[in-house]
Amino acid sequence: MKKLLFSILIISIMMTGLDTSRAKKAVDMDIKSDRIELRHDIFTSEELQWIEAHKDIKFYVGVAQDYIPIEYIDENNNPRGMGIELLKKANQMTGLHFSLYENSSNETWEEILQSTEKARVDLLSTVSFTKGRSEYLTFSIPYIEMTQVILGAKDMTQLVKDFSQIKDNTFAVPKGYWFLDIILNEIPGAKIIDVTNMEEALEYVSDGKADFTICEIPVFTYYTEQGLFHDIKIVGELKGKNRIYIGAAKGREELITIINKVIQNMDYDEIFEKAMVIPRNNSATKKLIILVGILTVLLLVVIYYLCITFRKLIKSKKEAEEANRDKTQLMANISHDLRTPMTVIIGYAQALIDGEVKKEEDKEKYIKRVYEKIKHVSAMVDDFFMVARLEEGNLVLNREPVQIGAFIKQIVEDSELKFKAKAIVPVLRMDNRADIIKNIDKIKFCRAIENILENAIKYSAEGGKIEIILCPAEDEKVEISIRDYGEGIPREDIPHIFDRYYKGKNARKDSIGLGLYIAKEIINKHDGRLWATSEVQRGSIFYIRI
Repeated sequence: MKKLLFSILIISIMMTGLDTSRAKKAVDMDIKSDRIELRHDIFTSEELQWIEAHKDIKFYVGVAQDYIPIEYIDENNNPRGMGIELLKKANQMTGLHFSLYENSSNETWEEILQSTEKARVDLLSTVSFTKGRSEYLTFSIPYIEMTQVILGAKDMTQLVKDFSQIKDNTFAVPKGYWFLDIILNEIPGAKIIDVTNMEEALEYVSDGKADFTICEIPVFTYYTEQGLFHDIKIVGELKGKNRIYIGAAKGREELITIINKVIQNMDYDEIFEKAMVIPRNNSATKKLIILVGILTVLLLVVIYYLCITFRKLIKSKKEAEEANRDKTQLMANISHDLRTPMTVIIGYAQALIDGEVKKEEDKEKYIKRVYEKIKHVSAMVDDFFMVARLEEGNLVLNREPVQIGAFIKQIVEDSELKFKAKAIVPVLRMDNRADIIKNIDKIKFCRAIENILENAIKYSAEGGKIEIILCPAEDEKVEISIRDYGEGIPREDIPHIFDRYYKGKNARKDSIGLGLYIAKEIINKHDGRLWATSEVQRGSIFYIRI
């Protein structure tokens, strides 16, 4: 899984220099790469034949013109966004032709969906899954996930943790938007106010015509940076993430198979960097102000959640004393972990603002270093959110029946790029008797497994091997073991590796000591067990029994 807040942050950077005014048609209608490099190695012979047979066909792509900055048409009337960059990569890997649906600038999102249903549009580059859309769309595998937030009046003091708290309120929803299904599923008969687009939904909440609306953090951040809608704020976070897909009109199923191969084999960092391109006429100062501004918003949200958590800990004098000690330690840890990357960010920013960096290539180098540090901070923010929920006892599991073998296999496949970064070979072995159905929260359990895998990768040598083994256990349970052949853990550290903020002798400098703690807490919530064995210089084995 991609680091959620990291993904949000990268896409948010694209907001610089946008102009919401639109011409009637895009100037450059083609969505294409600057080169074609057909990837014979990733496609089957049947897929290559299909590509050859369709290489002269144009596939028309519908784009939401006003969902800034996730997907939009820029000031030069060209489509922008993660999905667009993905299709450019598909053009590079296949030679297939993609072109902007010529009426994208004139149609609302609801009308774009209708055009897709009527076969005027072949593809949607950025679309969420709903049951209704599945009747006329075939979806790719998801290529990004985003945090969804509830927006309400600025003077609202209560944090929305459950839809039952706001079941009698009104919601502004743009016609055709995915979160209408979420609201109606949670609140049958909810009071919905139909609006044309996201900006109008925010305006309704700001003016008091509606109580709430829902969107992803980058969208709210964009309008905040534009100086609009000062009377609204984030009042809650949805439990699930919004998964983003490529959607193809029915009859284009073969094309989705091709696009899935592209998603599985593309360089996400390259896509992120291209999606965040800032127009050349913007100064380095403006770039850095946006970067630091977004980071500040994220940090303020973290602090807000932490304050809510700490207030609930104070119930008696004894509990208050314990809470104060925990609060002091937690805040000290957070301060320490954030200080180093923030110091680096400020240092690079100051150098650019003061004009100490003259060459254009050096400026881009400094911007990239700021970007890398923000990735690190964003990952820490994600962990702080999870720890806050765990400490508050507010982590709710949304269990569903899951075929455990296929689930683990998918996680390993999704981690391919992480393995490739260190030339590590993942080996998955599965006893068929272990491939049984378990009731788990897919998103949270996936995070636990990913944390353990990332730990194994971090402490493995270049070109090493990691084994993932599934076997049956007593009492109809499944045992999952993840083995690396890396540095190993000193014997004295093993009893403490699952403690919050614990860093052993071999810990990396960039480790904040939360990954294994979060993994163990999530597995405990599933009534499971996590433990480890290790030998120095021979590697470690982490066992999960559920």
